[in-house]
Amino acid sequence: MSRNQSIGKASEEFVSDFLVRRGAVILARNYAVHNVGELDIICRYKARVLVIEVKSRDFRTRYGSPEEAVTALKQNKILRTTAHFCKENHIPLESVSYFVAGVIHDVNGNVEDVRFTSFF
Repeated sequence: MSRNQSIGKASEEFVSDFLVRRGAVILARNYAVHNVGELDIICRYKARVLVIEVKSRDFRTRYGSPEEAVTALKQNKILRTTAHFCKENHIPLESVSYFVAGVIHDVNGNVEDVRFTSFF
């Protein structure tokens, strides 16, 4: 596994644990629909279903913010994949909220900051 893959996986674990500690129930992780897309984390928090796209960056800003990595094309894939998940699980789309969890790592790969930014 490459360093970037390791950091990405660690970021998803960190965000998932963070959500659970705050009372969320994880419904699915890495939910994928062939030829459509993948959702990093789907959870229930209070009366909402949250779809979380986790994006990681290291302390350098040369690639922009994690939130900037979720382009309109990626957002469209997230929407289409969410529709599949909701249909399979009898969840109304109106109860879904979408977030990017931007995880910043320090020079040693440790989580330095996490920001949740809503989109849609």
